[in-house]
Amino acid sequence: MKISHYLKIWILIPLFLSCQSPIQPTGLRTDLMRHPDYVGLEGKKQDLGLNDDILSKNQYEIAIVQSNNPIFHWKLDDRSKETSAFQLLVSSNPDLLNQNKGDLWDSGKVSSQKASTLYQGKKLEGNKVYHWKLRYWDEQEKTSSYSQPQAFVVAPNPSDEKFSQEPLIATDQSPKMVKKTKLGYFIDFEKAAFAKLKLALTASEEDTILISVGEMVQKNKFSIDPKPGQNIRYHQSQLLLKPGTHWYEINWPENKKRASNRFMIQMPDYIGEVYPFRYLQVEGYTGELKSDDVVRTMVNYTFDETASSFDSSDEVLNQVWDLCKYSMKATSFCGYYVDGDRERIPYEADAYINQLSHYAVDAEYGLARGSMKHLLFNPTWPTEWTLYNILMAWYDYLYTGDNRFILKYYDELKIKTLMDLSDETGLISTLTGKQTEAFFKKLHKNHWGKNNNLRDIVDWPQAAPPGGYDNLDHFKGTEKEHPGENDGYVYQTYNAVVNSLYYGALKIMVNIAKDFNKSDDVALYNDQAERLKVAFLETFQDSTNGLINDGEDTSHKSQHANMFALTFGLIPEKDVKNVVDFIGEKKMSCSVYGSQILLEGLFDNGGDQHAIGLMAAKTERSWYNMIRYGSTMTMEAWDKRYKPNLDLNHAWGGAPANIIVRKMMGVEPISPGAQHIKIHPKIGELEFARLKTSFISGSVAVECKQTENKYSLTVEIPGGVVADIKIPASKGSKSLYVNGNILNANIDNGSFHLQNFPSGNHLLEVK
Repeated sequence: MKISHYLKIWILIPLFLSCQSPIQPTGLRTDLMRHPDYVGLEGKKQDLGLNDDILSKNQYEIAIVQSNNPIFHWKLDDRSKETSAFQLLVSSNPDLLNQNKGDLWDSGKVSSQKASTLYQGKKLEGNKVYHWKLRYWDEQEKTSSYSQPQAFVVAPNPSDEKFSQEPLIATDQSPKMVKKTKLGYFIDFEKAAFAKLKLALTASEEDTILISVGEMVQKNKFSIDPKPGQNIRYHQSQLLLKPGTHWYEINWPENKKRASNRFMIQMPDYIGEVYPFRYLQVEGYTGELKSDDVVRTMVNYTFDETASSFDSSDEVLNQVWDLCKYSMKATSFCGYYVDGDRERIPYEADAYINQLSHYAVDAEYGLARGSMKHLLFNPTWPTEWTLYNILMAWYDYLYTGDNRFILKYYDELKIKTLMDLSDETGLISTLTGKQTEAFFKKLHKNHWGKNNNLRDIVDWPQAAPPGGYDNLDHFKGTEKEHPGENDGYVYQTYNAVVNSLYYGALKIMVNIAKDFNKSDDVALYNDQAERLKVAFLETFQDSTNGLINDGEDTSHKSQHANMFALTFGLIPEKDVKNVVDFIGEKKMSCSVYGSQILLEGLFDNGGDQHAIGLMAAKTERSWYNMIRYGSTMTMEAWDKRYKPNLDLNHAWGGAPANIIVRKMMGVEPISPGAQHIKIHPKIGELEFARLKTSFISGSVAVECKQTENKYSLTVEIPGGVVADIKIPASKGSKSLYVNGNILNANIDNGSFHLQNFPSGNHLLEVK
């Protein structure tokens, strides 16, 4: 139903709003950065305003804009339904700006409903501070007051090969517990973090003590486990004390194996090396150790704790949310999406899940941008993971509304579709002789040596084939002791999983080509996708039950073949229920990586209650098992039994963060820049669930409550944003009330569907 059909019933804005402070733009961003005026020293924010004098000293960390034409974003006041125009001023000094003068750019009154614009003024010089602010006209042509100003600095030599990012920040933390034991002192920081460590210690004469840090404790809980596992961190060092009281900073060990990989992301010099740990143990110390004597300095990328929250009637689900949200913050320690502490290398599949979950818990986009650029030119070996470049670019555009990444790298994304691997069947394969040197060069695959070929992965870890992987260095180790995480997948020349993801990438390229007015490519990718769909069903679908076989010459049906086909839209409508039932019966037969695809497919196709049950499960293959195991970040695998060399800080295990937001609470952008969003909650049998999530356009709050006879949905939609809302029509007498007024709305597939729903606070009830 269109908003115009029921606009008259919306609750009127109370008269007292006219007595409130004038409307004003907030949430200013320069080149997507929330804090372009940040000034730091060794990761610590300084109470200094960004100005040319600060720049000239060349001793501080500054957020640098990597463009001569930055993009500006802002949020509307929550009382504004939409904007009709804006005026933006950019000035060379704050005094001029205070006089409402833009000597570099005065946009004048620009008719626009967007809350963003590219800079269009005089050329900006590098290494100089600029200042901007704006005002807007709302839908009633009422003028806002000017925003608070924001300062920014442009790079000396701006490069479109780089993207604007803020510096890493370092935050001092005190222990949550200091306990004296028989061994000495046991300290708990409650959660693990990538951090530095310093202690204030007193000695009457020279002395030597032992300092241990780690991620796990022994069974007695007050002693760090010195043998936690191959990649679960533990470090012990001797510390020489001098007479008197001094602060001592602990030096971390060099990881020679990791450091030998030239693709490892290095820590910046202003931060130095960090180490992941939760616990600290001090042995042999005769002095008294207090909480104030111990400082752990956590390092992470900028993170707004208030940008998101979640609570529900299922306490396990709440704990899983907290685990995943914290993982997004804690694993951002090096300024890229990396696989964890073991390698510190970006991987496409890791980055894709990390990106979506990061967006769900915090409206921050610079980390994804840098990771996306890195992965375009430093690809990894799995076939499917190349395709994730396209998905990441699309979500970047959808959430930010900033088209510059796709404009810059559109031709690279075309290559990443892997159309070069397709043949007369319309399917793609890595085993039909199409992987040539020219193909590798186009993909920028220049760093895997003799093992340059793409290889289908399906899921990870994989089972070792006969003869093992001795000829492939990156397959060596003990992680293949378990049969693998791919549900017995039978690999063939043509594989269903790879081609499902290929289809999904082609459909996204259609969307990209449409938005970027590339009509020839719209036709190309549409044709390829339709041809592929026909070939896929002919090759892989079992006509007797609608299920998907793993490959062309096998009848084996894995959870993976079916969940990938379901999630990426290849299952005919008549067969959806059979496929949903099939993958549901297999429970969690995939890895933490595969769970992203599994949960998406279930939520999008009527399996919401089962998906919620999987996220809130207490089985071994669950997120609760990570918590029970003792980890405070998501793990690389469900348990050491499935990957003996796992680590405890892998963000690719954090799928529930984005699944809860995007699929369970149903909050996603529809249009680029999130000025049109959807709210389609699917809370299954939960009594209640409430969420806050943030977009570049503002924060959205959703609360669902249900009893036997009533369903209520409370929404808070930010100014200038409209929503597409679906609310289940299964309660009570099936009457819909909006802000207390009954609405004659049609029921579509079991839900009331309200389109172009306005901003503001609203209560919808089915009773």
